[in-house]
Parts: sequence; structure tokens; C-alpha cells
Amino acid sequence: VVLGGGAGVAVRSRGETGAATVYAASIAVLLTTVALVVTQVAGLVRLKHSVAAAADLSALAASRASVNGDDPCDAATAIARRNGAKVLTCRMDFDVATITARGTSRSWWGHRWAFEQKARAAPDFYLN
Repeated sequence: VVLGGGAGVAVRSRGETGAATVYAASIAVLLTTVALVVTQVAGLVRLKHSVAAAADLSALAASRASVNGDDPCDAATAIARRNGAKVLTCRMDFDVATITARGTSRSWWGHRWAFEQKARAAPDFYLN
């Protein structure tokens, strides 16, 4: 195929027709894949922090409930559930609570991710 005319004649072969479209489509697929992976990694980081917060709050609630004479493990379970986690273990040593919480992601391509976090809390008068 001859384009233009005169002294600056450019010749383009038929094999290159549409090559820019293929490159653009390849880059679009690559960028979409990278965005998807980054989004999922960010979701896992968020889940990990959420489980850590749930464990911390559950341990604090259990310690407080123990000081008040209530059932500490019930308090820990309720707080963990409100924060999207589940209490796996609840151990009380006097008023010191040790909680292990677990959070599970939604299914991504047929796989679930889970994080466990241990937290410990004691009443403030234990420090004196």
C-alpha cells in the first residue's frame, strides 16, 4: 500500500494493519489484571486489620465484663461478632482476658482467606 505521494512516499505492509489495536487491548487486559490483584490485596490487608481490631476490642470487653461480674466470654463473642469476626478461644486468668479471633473473607474465585489474631487485655488497676 502506498500512502501519500511525491518525494516522501511511505510504504506500509498489510501485516501491520491493526497492530495498535492489539497492543492497546493487551495493555488494557494487563492493567485490569493489575487493578484486580491490587484490589484483592487491599481487601486482605483490610480484613487483617479488622480481625486485629475485633480481637483487641473483644479482649477489652471480656476484661471489663469480668471486673463487672458478667460472663466475659459472652461479652467477647458479642463484640467480635459485631466486628465481623468469631472468637476461637477465650481464656480468663482472674480479670486478664486472652482472646483469639478469626475473620474470613468472602469467596474469591472459589477460595477463602482467613486471619487469626490473639489479643490480651487487663483492667487498668492491674498496672499499679
